[in-house]
Amino acid sequence: MLWEEMIMHKLQAKGSAAPLALLFTVVSMYFTTAYLKNSFSQSAMEKYRYTEWKALYAAEAGLNDVGIVVLPYITSDTLLLPNGVMYGKDEKDQPIGMYKDIACSTQLIPNTTRKEYKAYSTGVAEYITTSGTPVSIERRVFTSMVPQGFEEFMYFTNEELPIGPGNTGTVNFGSSDQLEGKVHTNGAITFSQYGCPDFSGEVNITFEAIEQYGNGINWGGCSDNVFEDDDGNTILDTVSQIIFPPDNSAETARQNATKTFTADDKLFRSGKKDTLLMTEINFVNGGYWATQWWYNIPPVGTPPAEYEFTWVDPTTYPENSLALDEPNSARFAIPGTFETEVGYDAIWLVVSGSDLNGVPVDPDLFDVGDAISVENGAGTVVSGFEVANAIPFGDNVAISIGPGFFTANPPNAPPPIFGFTPGEVVTVTNLDAPTGLDEDFEWNTFHYYHDHLDNGVDFCEAGRIQHFDFDYWVAGGPSCDIFNCPDEIYGSEYVHMGRTFFARGNSPQVIYIKGGQVLVRGVVDGQYTIVTDDFTEYRRHDNNQIIDRVWGNIWLIDDVVYNDSYGNGTVIHPQDGGTNNVLGLIAGGSVIIANTRPNGARGGQYGSSIKINAAVLAMNGGFISHYWQNTLQGYHDWNDGLAYGIIADGRGGHRNYYRPDGSTGVYTGNDDLRGYVNLWGSVVQFRRGYMKRNYPGPYNVSPGVGYDKNYNYDWNLKLRPPPYFPDLQNTNNTVILKMASYGEANRLNDEE
Repeated sequence: MLWEEMIMHKLQAKGSAAPLALLFTVVSMYFTTAYLKNSFSQSAMEKYRYTEWKALYAAEAGLNDVGIVVLPYITSDTLLLPNGVMYGKDEKDQPIGMYKDIACSTQLIPNTTRKEYKAYSTGVAEYITTSGTPVSIERRVFTSMVPQGFEEFMYFTNEELPIGPGNTGTVNFGSSDQLEGKVHTNGAITFSQYGCPDFSGEVNITFEAIEQYGNGINWGGCSDNVFEDDDGNTILDTVSQIIFPPDNSAETARQNATKTFTADDKLFRSGKKDTLLMTEINFVNGGYWATQWWYNIPPVGTPPAEYEFTWVDPTTYPENSLALDEPNSARFAIPGTFETEVGYDAIWLVVSGSDLNGVPVDPDLFDVGDAISVENGAGTVVSGFEVANAIPFGDNVAISIGPGFFTANPPNAPPPIFGFTPGEVVTVTNLDAPTGLDEDFEWNTFHYYHDHLDNGVDFCEAGRIQHFDFDYWVAGGPSCDIFNCPDEIYGSEYVHMGRTFFARGNSPQVIYIKGGQVLVRGVVDGQYTIVTDDFTEYRRHDNNQIIDRVWGNIWLIDDVVYNDSYGNGTVIHPQDGGTNNVLGLIAGGSVIIANTRPNGARGGQYGSSIKINAAVLAMNGGFISHYWQNTLQGYHDWNDGLAYGIIADGRGGHRNYYRPDGSTGVYTGNDDLRGYVNLWGSVVQFRRGYMKRNYPGPYNVSPGVGYDKNYNYDWNLKLRPPPYFPDLQNTNNTVILKMASYGEANRLNDEE
């Protein structure tokens, strides 16, 4: 207002013309000043903004040059280049700026078991003001990346070669193959001469396969239009090889197991024959039921004179008594007392008529002169003697002690201070029990269970004959199995761990079957992964000097579906709301569709097909049907003498329902077709498992044995992978990452 008053005063003093001129002059000066001021401000602002963009550009360069390069390698939080590195050249041939403080870290994505990888980068750029003052500007950016997982594939093989008994060396995609989703093989793709598959997603071959096999495709009766979508666009892409099995993938799942079922605790025990364990996981709403049975893979030796008892304090009985009132127990008798550094003073060992495992004690297995050992579970106390006689004594067995009696700590240890502790478990073993094959055990011969040389050197291989159905499976007798009379199976003498319920919980679950195979079925309610070991070595029961292997197979004995899937097994698509349920199956060996009645045994006489909602991964084997236990009129016996080797185990006609080996098997002509594998999920395998065997091939019959395929990708897997399902890896064994997000971060606290 001061300059306005001044103008009015001058107008009043000098008349009308001069004031007007003065007014124009003043206004002109005002606009000129404003223009010049604005010009200088605009120039400064442009410099500032330009420098901001240079800082941002440098920060992004730090992410590209360092951050995303380092991320796949980090194992812990890492800070790189705190002092910075100059980057690029501007229009004046000066550095664009500097990037520094490249911070890389990993963390679990909330409510999942998959890691998120993050990298932050700071960019710095400077400019000089008109007054000569240097100004430094910083911008900070971030990127988050997540691993690509094997669950992203509908179908993946490391080698597009077959795996399974009676291997012809060839396998192909044919007219019955419908695959929805991404398909990848590290090997060469082969098509049938008799029909072509239907791909409805991206198909990958590798540069390495093209280099090794030429074009990487054996066309058969197909042409390149097999790789066209409905609009005529190609769905074939060429990519780099993906490492399989991925390094430490299954081990990561094992190490993060929320529940471990031990199946190898009856192996390699001192003085005891090896016994294997089978585990069943039966999913239900709210959790799952778990059961374990013991079994022996033939050849099976004579029943071991090996028993487990609860030790009883001998001093609780009169010194002259052979009484033993506690069930499944043992004690020394007459007098049975223990003296420090001397041992037991005893004439008899009295044991119950059956041990803790329900094994009956046969007095006839104890001959005069046989060496007997008694040992506690920790192996800290050992007692031994020679048998003078063994007789039934009421409900118990009394074994008289002959010469050579001793009591000691383990051999070469100091004299014993303590004897056995009342209540602890001791093992009584006849070290001289007769040997030979158990005549009461069915199909007790090598060639029905092994298709390798019986030379004591070769092992069972992942791609050869495998088994799941031993005595526990038919404990209920003919016309009885786990599906129609479960009480007999779950309550049989073979039970190691009784049927037990485990609640789902509120977090992802990893179920680890340690040292054995597993049977799987049921309705999945929750987020689960089942993982096994690659294989377990065991001593053959008929000869503990021979070592063989049982592979960590996952056997699907019935439908495995999510509790919110449609009746036909279709999983709810993410576009329709999706599902919160997920199941991963990581088998060290193979994932095998068992030849059971619900799965279409005997040519579908009792039902047909199987529904599977799962991401399947076979580390050393394949996704395969149990075709070697078939009911074909021919091609069912181990000695069919075909050029492809053993293609059947000889027992198919005696299963589903059970028939003793002394009975004639029931067969189904040339047809043991079991329906369809209706899968909504993902299939990843080392080699391609045979799902259907017929002509041309070792089964020179039609229609043959096994399943047709209806494979559909579960698109929910992209949003929710199974817990600790393996990540993809490059040839340098680093995880393959994909970008999840990008943005600018707060410099002070890395807030996004």
